[in-house]
Amino acid sequence: MEHDEKGCRFNLMADGQAGGYIIYEVCDGCFDIQHTVVYPELRGNGLGEVLVAAATEYAESKGFRMMPTCSYAKRLLSLRGP
Repeated sequence: MEHDEKGCRFNLMADGQAGGYIIYEVCDGCFDIQHTVVYPELRGNGLGEVLVAAATEYAESKGFRMMPTCSYAKRLLSLRGP
């Protein structure tokens, strides 16, 4: 996992190749996961969950409130509960 904080992006490598990424925005103390992408050839391996977990851990470590607009991240975080 690589975090490009300046670019507001988490990049995931899997087996030596790009596996996917998350794009986020921070505004007024809120952390908005805007897009979660896992490349088609690697889908179904839980990589989206890994990306969302990394972004969530980062946001929580900074004290941000989670406000995802990405439907996948929103659904995954709602399953996690408060």
